[in-house]
Amino acid sequence: MPSSTAITDVELKQLESALASPVFKGKALSLDRLQGFLCAVVSSPDTISPGKWLPDAIGTKPEYASTEQAQEIMGLLIRFYNDVANALFAGQPLKLILKPRSATDSQPDYQAWCEGYILGWALSTQEWLRPGNEALKKLTFPILFLSGAFREDVQSKGKTYIADEEDLKMQQECADTLPGAVASIYNFFLSRRNPAPAPVKRETPKVGRNELCPCGSGKKFKQCCGGQKILH
Repeated sequence: MPSSTAITDVELKQLESALASPVFKGKALSLDRLQGFLCAVVSSPDTISPGKWLPDAIGTKPEYASTEQAQEIMGLLIRFYNDVANALFAGQPLKLILKPRSATDSQPDYQAWCEGYILGWALSTQEWLRPGNEALKKLTFPILFLSGAFREDVQSKGKTYIADEEDLKMQQECADTLPGAVASIYNFFLSRRNPAPAPVKRETPKVGRNELCPCGSGKKFKQCCGGQKILH
């Protein structure tokens, strides 16, 4: 069963700050990209464990200042994962975390969010857009369009993309339908998922000393971030 404890706005700010800190050496996803990424991970037809998605989310060798810091940040990451899973599981409208495109453009950056989703989508071992899967192709269209994938494909072939006016209209239409499309993709795979998806059960940031370290190093926690000396 999904966790009932939602991550707070204060904790989201803490997580956002941590992701941008020197701990991750620029390898961690920004909070908006991370939300898109986790939406795809949670929706995947095959179960994607934290050990598989964490390296893409935060990099492989974070330089935590202490075991306590590692535990705290990992706890926030898992809470955020659970929060995304809870919303999709409950069929609640997902409140997208969107940042401005730039310091001079206040329009929401859907591209970054959708790029995060596609990154999580790529972790699935199953081909989402295999021939005959027309229903899913329609659902993923807003994500692919807003990510800029279609524009990039057309331009890479030396062809002319659609007119700016048409592009802006399509962007708005896709932005309006994006939350519903994300929920529908989750539901599309729900009956096909094996085993049935669930958020990470451990709500506390505690990691067993003989478990694999959540930093993605491949070592046991006691031999990595759980050691007594400087981490990484």
